[in-house]
Amino acid sequence: MGFINLAERTINAKLVYYGCGMGGKTTSLRVVHEIMCPRNEVDLVSINTEQDATLLFDFLPIDLGEVDGFKVMIQGFTVPGQPKYKRMRQYVLQGADAVVFVVDSERSRLEENLQSFESLCENLEANGLDPNEIPIVLQYNKRDLNDVLTEAELDSAFKFRDEITSFPSVATDGRGVFEAFVHSAGELVEAKVRLYGLGRGNVTSERVAEGARNKLWEIYDESGYNFGVRPDVDRVELTFEDGVQVDRKEIEDETALDAQFDTIAETVSREANETPDSSESGEGLFPLDLLEGGLEALDDPASTEPAERAAPQSLVEERGPDPIDDEEPHEELLGATIATNLALAERHGELERRCSMLERRNQELVELAQNALHDLRRPLTAMRLILGSMQGGVTGELGERSMEALSHALQAVDQMERLSNDLVDSTRLDFNGVDFEFEDVDLDELLQEVVRDCATGLESVNADVQVADLGHVKGNRWALQRALSNLVANAVQYAHPDRDLVLSITSRRGPERTVLEIGDNGVGIPPADRDRLFRRFERGSNTQGISGSGLGLHIVREAILGHGGAVWLESKLDVGTTFSIGLPHEPVQPEHDIVAGVSERPSTSTSDF
Repeated sequence: MGFINLAERTINAKLVYYGCGMGGKTTSLRVVHEIMCPRNEVDLVSINTEQDATLLFDFLPIDLGEVDGFKVMIQGFTVPGQPKYKRMRQYVLQGADAVVFVVDSERSRLEENLQSFESLCENLEANGLDPNEIPIVLQYNKRDLNDVLTEAELDSAFKFRDEITSFPSVATDGRGVFEAFVHSAGELVEAKVRLYGLGRGNVTSERVAEGARNKLWEIYDESGYNFGVRPDVDRVELTFEDGVQVDRKEIEDETALDAQFDTIAETVSREANETPDSSESGEGLFPLDLLEGGLEALDDPASTEPAERAAPQSLVEERGPDPIDDEEPHEELLGATIATNLALAERHGELERRCSMLERRNQELVELAQNALHDLRRPLTAMRLILGSMQGGVTGELGERSMEALSHALQAVDQMERLSNDLVDSTRLDFNGVDFEFEDVDLDELLQEVVRDCATGLESVNADVQVADLGHVKGNRWALQRALSNLVANAVQYAHPDRDLVLSITSRRGPERTVLEIGDNGVGIPPADRDRLFRRFERGSNTQGISGSGLGLHIVREAILGHGGAVWLESKLDVGTTFSIGLPHEPVQPEHDIVAGVSERPSTSTSDF
């Protein structure tokens, strides 16, 4: 049973979709999953047979967030509808807080529906749940088919309590499914709050339930789907009248509208004339003769008064033992297996929920960091202007010690700007993901911009920059600029203290990709450090005393991987390092992963040269 955490004000409830086999239960839960999890951030756990019918269960954890101070979690389950899976249905129903009974509206399946509803009540009672008390919502599915029971006929068969609500639906295209789900979610939340007496002051069980329904409709509105119909908004695009579908979008004039309704009237009249006027139904909702007589009992006046009927009575003794009992010699083992799978599914759902929550929190932190870094740039720019003006003598002549202090201050500003830029680029690539637009990029022109931006640093180490004709590549200009800027800045930052920097930049074009090589004669990288240098905040063990964020090479790697390319290096300690960038002639951006950056890691092989 779903639990209540009074300390954390958490409502965790269980909703079970029940019905005959192939009636639309799993399809309905999938529709709910598509709306609640449009990016598939939480998986729908499903165990199916080879015919794609539910074997054990489907499971969907749904997190509604806070509703009137309560954290609301709903666990959605479906059960196998085939009669031979009786024991499995009973296990899945354990602890249910509400049921959506999905009815296959086809006339030919009436008896299957009746038997399934009878088994629902039996299994509820077997689990200590009262069919007359538990919230039950009826979903009349497959209303788009021709030979279906009217809603009035279905009501007479299945509405054994006045407060039960029914919803017509076509689960294959989503219509009516979310309405039934929203209503059932509101009912089970209301029942939970009332059962545990959690209402305080203005926060009543009805108000919490209404808040849950409103939250679900808000999620629906954000999802972009348009087949749901909010009860308080006139957005009806499709209605069902006694099994005949009316699509108002396709009705272009009043003549067509009249013709559609004439068809409805003829169909209803024909069904009324073809259906017998009466039959003896006996006592209770599902007496044996109703199951044997099929539709004949539906027109009995006594059977059309839902308020006078009781919950279905057990037919086990009259029908004899369930044949599946003889087919389950290992009942205890089966029960343990199902219980274990249910527990694993619930743990999986909890893990998915926590991962989703952590992802949202992480995104909030990333946005906060980016906003803070953006705001930080403004005072840094102001400081640079003021210090540069003072260094240029705008405020008057300064002494040697003052000029030295200004120089150190400007270096500190440069360092802070580099750090803030690296953090912005890293969070943009790692967490937000960047949709790269690829275009023809002139690498010679791009490198001129990079060298110009890094001019001050290159001059500080007396750099000799040797550039060959690099040519053109297809790529994202911003990403390539960030990659080259970081590699040039790295060469400056880790230049050898005993010699001037020599920086060589060349390119090679192969049949599959172009490779850029950026080589220097700097301090080099110890062999033990090379495999980890492309990770976040990693630096070489020989860089103590040299400032740096440890993000530069990580940014290079993510920018190039975003092209479907690769980055690798060769280095000799105290001799220098060469970084190679492999860019495919036709770049393809891999799918972004918030944990790993991008999901694919192309090979660094140079076999195409």
